[in-house]
Amino acid sequence: MSISQIGLLNESNLHSALKHVYSGTNAVHESNVDGYVVDVIQNDSIIEIQTGSFTKIRPKIAELLSRYHVKLVYPIASEKTIVVYDSKKENVLYKRRSPKKGELIDIADEIIHIPGLITHPNFSLEVVLTKEEEIRSADGRGSWRRKGISILDRKLLDIISRVNFDHARDYLMLLPDSTPSAFTNRQLAQLMRKPVRKIQKLTYSFKKMGLLEVIGRQGNAQVFRIT
Repeated sequence: MSISQIGLLNESNLHSALKHVYSGTNAVHESNVDGYVVDVIQNDSIIEIQTGSFTKIRPKIAELLSRYHVKLVYPIASEKTIVVYDSKKENVLYKRRSPKKGELIDIADEIIHIPGLITHPNFSLEVVLTKEEEIRSADGRGSWRRKGISILDRKLLDIISRVNFDHARDYLMLLPDSTPSAFTNRQLAQLMRKPVRKIQKLTYSFKKMGLLEVIGRQGNAQVFRIT
C-alpha cells in the first residue's frame, strides 16, 4: 500500500482512529461549537483528541470550559513500531521496534501547560496508552538526528488501557505509594527512577493545582509535602 493512502493530510491516522473510538451512537463529529470546530460532541459534552502539545489547544479548551464539560484525550505510545518508507512513500524499507516505551508519568510533560484548566470543574483528562506505528520516510527532509528521515504519521494499532483524571486529586496516582511525607525533586526522582527534569514538571504542576506545598528547603532544593 502506498503511504499516500494512509491519510497524511491535516488529520493523522491516530487522531482519526481515536475520534471514532470516542464517538457514541448520538455523537456528532467535527461540529462547530461557539466558533470552534470540536472533535466530538455528545449530550452537551465535548471530547477533544490532542496528539500534540497542550499549549496548542489550551486557549480553545479554556474558552469552552465556561459553557461545556470538556474531556481532553491524550495518547501515549507504550509500544511503538517504526516503519520507514522510501523517498517516494511507496515501499517499506524496514521496520523496527522502538526501544522507547511511553508511560503514564509522561503526562507530566503536558499538564505543566494547563494546571489552571485541570482544576476547573468542567475539565477532565483521559490518557490512552497505545500500541502504535510511527510512519516515516527516508526523504532527506527530516531531522539530522534521524539522518534526514521524516516523521509523517502515527497509526493506532491497539489500545492497551485508558486512565481517567476527573478531579485534580486523581493526579496523585502518578506518585508511588511509597512517596514519603516530605521530599525534594531529586529524592522523588530517585524513588521513581525518572529524570529530575520530568519530576520538576510534575511538582510544578502539582503546586499550581494545590496538591503540593513547600514546607522548607534542603540547601537550594525545595521540600514538598502533599496537601
